[in-house]
Amino acid sequence: MTSNKFEAYYFVENLNIPNFLYHATYKKLLKSIKLNGLGGIGSEKKKWEDSKKGLVYLAINPDIAYSYAETSENMPEDWLDEIVMLKINTNGLDKSKFNIDKNVMDNTGDTIEYSGIIPINNISIINYEEE
Repeated sequence: MTSNKFEAYYFVENLNIPNFLYHATYKKLLKSIKLNGLGGIGSEKKKWEDSKKGLVYLAINPDIAYSYAETSENMPEDWLDEIVMLKINTNGLDKSKFNIDKNVMDNTGDTIEYSGIIPINNISIINYEEE
């Protein structure tokens, strides 16, 4: 029997999902997102080595989301100049599909996973200026 020593660490009771979360992506991926939703067909390219298929990674504020996009391990260098910020309306999404992002050590809920596809009607593009 194997035991995951981090199992208790990953569990967050009563994870509070705000009305809005953020996801930074790249201009070249917007067409696919508009057609298939966030996490839909076309999202198979892993931005991080430890990204899991079928999960959309979200942040509680745009600064956190942007920081992940600008430091992505697997994206072409020229894409990093065309980061686009998405604001995700969580109303109407299945709350049982949200979980704390298990890839982040000591995560207190700043980044969240969504298991599934976020439809385009829950997504808006916002202006974001890196400070």
